[in-house]
Formats: sequence, C-alpha cells, structure tokens
Amino acid sequence: MLSLLSRTKSFRDPWVGHPMLNRRWQLHRHRVQLAEALCRWRRWLRPVQERQLERDGFLLVQDVLPEPTFRAVRDEVEAHLAASQAQHPMPANERTGFQPKQPFPGGFDRYDGGTLNRFLHIDPVTLPHAAVVSRDPRLSRWSRQAIGVPMDLHKLDVYLTVHGEESRTPDLQKDLHRDTFFRALKFWLFLRPVAAEDGPFEVVPGSHRLTPERLRWEQDTANAAIRQQQQPDVSGSFRIQEKDLEALGLPAPVALPCQANTLVLADVFAFHRRGAAQPGRERLALYGWNRPYPFLPFTW
Repeated sequence: MLSLLSRTKSFRDPWVGHPMLNRRWQLHRHRVQLAEALCRWRRWLRPVQERQLERDGFLLVQDVLPEPTFRAVRDEVEAHLAASQAQHPMPANERTGFQPKQPFPGGFDRYDGGTLNRFLHIDPVTLPHAAVVSRDPRLSRWSRQAIGVPMDLHKLDVYLTVHGEESRTPDLQKDLHRDTFFRALKFWLFLRPVAAEDGPFEVVPGSHRLTPERLRWEQDTANAAIRQQQQPDVSGSFRIQEKDLEALGLPAPVALPCQANTLVLADVFAFHRRGAAQPGRERLALYGWNRPYPFLPFTW
C-alpha cells in the first residue's frame, strides 16, 4: 500500500489500479486532491508572483540569457553535441511505442516511436557555461511558484530531439497528455530557433488547474485505464482528445514556436504535447525537469 503515498502513477500497480478502491471509493481522485492540497500549501509558504505562470500554467521568456552568455552556452553545446554524434552515431528504430534507454558514455538515446531523444549529461568540467545555467536563481523562483519546491541543480541535460516518420512509428508524445497525477515542471532553454515545422511545444492554457470537471475526468479516465478499454498503457500519463477539451471548459492547445535564447517552462499537469514536425527536423535545448514527491508538506 505504500505505493499510494509515492510518485507511482501506473495503473498496473495493484494498489494504484485497485478496481474496487477506484470504483467505489474514487481512490485516484483522492490522491490527486491530496497532492494538489499539499502543493498549494508549499506554494503558499513561499509565494512568488508570476502572472502568466499562475494563469496559464506555462511561461515563455525571450532573451533569457545575456547575449554573450547565450553565445558561449550555445557554441559550447553545439561542439559537444557534434563530438557526441561522431563518437556515438544515432541508432535506428522501427518499433512503435516508448523504447528503453540506450546508454553511452556521457548520455543516452531513447525513442518515442520514430522520434529520437538524445540526452547528454552536463559535466561542469566539459560544459562549464551550460552548468552555470542550472544555478540561475530564476529557475528556483519559477519552480517554487509552480510546484512549491526549488529546482534540483542535477536535473539539467542537453536535449536533442530528432523527429521521425509518423505513419509507421507514431510518437505518443504528440498526443495531448498530462505527465502525472500531480504538479510537475519541465523547461527548455532553446539553443536554436524553433519554427512551426520543428514541432514546437504545445500546451492547453489553464489546464493545470484542478477544476471539478478536471477532477471528474481524472477519475473517469483512471477507471478506464484500469479496464484497459480507452487508454493505451502509457504508465499513468493520461491522454485526452482535443475534441474533449471543451467539455472540461478548456481552450484549444497553443503552439509556442520561438527564437533561440527563449525559455519555455510548463507545469506538466497541464495538457501538452510535442508539436507535429517534418521528419528529420531537430530541436536543441538545455532541458530541466522537477517531479517532486507529491505528498511533501514542507519545502526548504
């Protein structure tokens, strides 16, 4: 039963996905409500005001780094990425679904259907300029406002996305979804411009808020996941059809193409997706994430 007080979100877990506890006692609904209440409490303890993040659940900040700093970070990362690709050529994949990590020294590859995700770890010795970004105090301020905890300096990587061919190996990250049952944070500091054909991040404004309609949807979707009738096995990262947003009082998703040196930060309890892109198009960013223990009553 300890999994009920953990980050566990997969309904294959015998307690999280317990049919009777969910059907009769609405277990998932209560987990979501408790996590949200504790997040609100943590945020209240150390409030930070950022109107767009509070209202929409995401934040877009252009020219986030001074231009000389940005050029140093970008040039350093591009050189490191080129060296990585020379030493570790990108693997091929023809399988559908989420694929396991393929580690190599200094990072790993992972496929979402046909989309390749290459992550490179940031070593302060080899990537000193990129490492400095993780210590930017604004990241912790925004993280506290969104999820009530500061950023973890170790949760930052270089992230290259290479879009694949969708007809045979569809990318499930291009379906609207929320990541988990509690508030969590992701951000991308884009080192190259992101045009419409590059598959920009898309998000449904305001969908991070736990409304009565959203709460009912959460429990209904949990019950469907337990029956395995409507949801594929996505380990508890619920999907939603764009046509169903209106019933929750939500608008259509918005795409966030941007210039280089733009930070996109989002509470990924909100519905979001990776935008459609032409095969072979790339996105390059410094990527950070913060998925806290959801039932943490205090912060530091």
